[in-house]
Amino acid sequence: MRRLNPVVAAAAVVGMTSALAYAQTPVHQRIDRPVVQTARMMFGSIEGTVSDERGGPLAGAMVSVLGARTAMAVTDVHGRFVVNELPVGEYVLSVHLPGFISSPRELIRVGATNPVVRALQMRRAAGETLTTRPILAAGFDLPGGGDTVATADPAGTEDHPHGETAWRLRHLKRSVLKDEAGNVIAVTEAFTPEPANASILGRAFDGAVGLASSLFDLPFSGEVNLLTTSAFAPGQLFTGDFLPRGVAYVSIGAPLASGQWTVRAAMSQANLASWIVAGSYASKRASTSHDYHLGVSYSTQQYQGGNPGALFGVGSGSRSVGEVYGDDRWRLFSNVSLNYGARYGRYDYLRQHGLLSPHAGISVKTFHNTRVSVGVSQRMLAPGNEEFLAPSSVGPWLPPERTFAPLAGQDLRVERGRFLDIDVEHEFEGTYILGVRRFFQSVDEQLITLFGLPIPGSPQTAGHYSVASAGDVDASGWAVRVSTPPGQRVHGSLDYSITRAEWTSRGDMGAVAVWAPAAIRPRVEDIHDLTTTVETEIPETATRVFMLYRVDSGFTRAPNDTRPAFDGRFDVQVNQALPFMPINGTKWEVLVGVRNLFRDPEHFGSVYDELLVVRPPKRLVGGVLVRF
Repeated sequence: MRRLNPVVAAAAVVGMTSALAYAQTPVHQRIDRPVVQTARMMFGSIEGTVSDERGGPLAGAMVSVLGARTAMAVTDVHGRFVVNELPVGEYVLSVHLPGFISSPRELIRVGATNPVVRALQMRRAAGETLTTRPILAAGFDLPGGGDTVATADPAGTEDHPHGETAWRLRHLKRSVLKDEAGNVIAVTEAFTPEPANASILGRAFDGAVGLASSLFDLPFSGEVNLLTTSAFAPGQLFTGDFLPRGVAYVSIGAPLASGQWTVRAAMSQANLASWIVAGSYASKRASTSHDYHLGVSYSTQQYQGGNPGALFGVGSGSRSVGEVYGDDRWRLFSNVSLNYGARYGRYDYLRQHGLLSPHAGISVKTFHNTRVSVGVSQRMLAPGNEEFLAPSSVGPWLPPERTFAPLAGQDLRVERGRFLDIDVEHEFEGTYILGVRRFFQSVDEQLITLFGLPIPGSPQTAGHYSVASAGDVDASGWAVRVSTPPGQRVHGSLDYSITRAEWTSRGDMGAVAVWAPAAIRPRVEDIHDLTTTVETEIPETATRVFMLYRVDSGFTRAPNDTRPAFDGRFDVQVNQALPFMPINGTKWEVLVGVRNLFRDPEHFGSVYDELLVVRPPKRLVGGVLVRF
């Protein structure tokens, strides 16, 4: 009964917030406009025209910008375009249209005061004519008059062909035509006029040949990373026991008329060969009340020796994980939105191969700039999940680079968490956002991760860890968050939470107590957590900085500790643009990052997922990033 109480509370909150939403709708519509105007002052825009080599406007051209945000626009019948809501910074501008040579990419700087105006010109590709002529079927006239059709010579001086080829062409069925090469051309029942110039899909996908050519004429954008990564435990930085590994990462995406698709991949080769590939599609239709996001990923690692600890867990020598996911969002009314979705992962190294993680929520805008959200979810967290699945944070993508094994030979067990969150958020006139959250968690088979365990006949390594089950736990608490709105030059947040946790059963505590006594938690405990994040971009020096620091009262600091204590985890990443561009239309950056935070910064799950990571190593990443 105790675990059902949060669900009953959620139903009551949903009913009350829905009633408040309808009661306050006129107030929301009357006073919400000034806040939107304040937020728009933080962005810039790009506008201009696209014309051909003779100065005529080109309709249906796709204009794309790449920088702090990827956006696109389509020219109207007068060749004009506007791209709004661009954060201040540098962007690469390009324009594409089937049948025309793509314009050279141009690097421009967007400010928050005046819009950037550009006049772009495109040249027709070789072999393209100024007008298109449809294939005529027998019995149909050419649209727009027949003056373009050659008439018979009135004098009758032109010789009539009498060869075998001409005879066969004259005696073919009237529904079949052939070109000069003898290829059969299918003719439809009625003539379909050429699509309008303003129709992108009509122009791009007019026939199989048009479809193939349009795929190569999309405004592709992406990035390539050449990275070096290594990890070291405390005291190992200058010992030489850790080895750097090379990582290659590539991302390619293109905007469509209704959304954005992206394909990403990363690979590494060392004593552990691994790679990951993922694809996603996100709708971007501003005029509709329905948005969705779909994705799929697959990753694998092949053990090639060098780490004796992996022999206890890898088994067949390789591990593979595949995942598909989908998120759906509906705006039911002007102030009510519903979202739901699920993730399904298949792990070949688990006894239970398929894991389903659904979620659902409702958000209601009640008072002025106040939003109430209620969400319920179930998350299945597999051992090694953080290695194989694509990250959602700002950090670089890395393929599976660490091995893991069950502690003391037990089977790998899956953590199952059920969550209920009630969130109230208020924005104070575009200056900062205050949020209060009430949460409930019920977790079975809570995972514990241990680094630095001694391996017989082998030195300790930061590339391998052991996993076990800490038991079942119920937790509830309050969280307060203060943050700045997105789009400001410095975006930061401060989160504080207090959690009361009660352990209802114990897992592999007998084996865990030998290596990490502080990981054995009291039956009932209170946990205090403070997390700070800062993200900023400095246009004057073309520098981007992300920093996260987390302090918690429940960390395990040292192997000999018998009780948890205050400790910190961090994640820092700096991107510095280079003052030169070896290839026109590209942007080169140097990336440096260091962290000892084990989970992804955007990880959503149990409060103990990070706390029960014992002695995590520091991970260092550096390399060159090229955007195009």
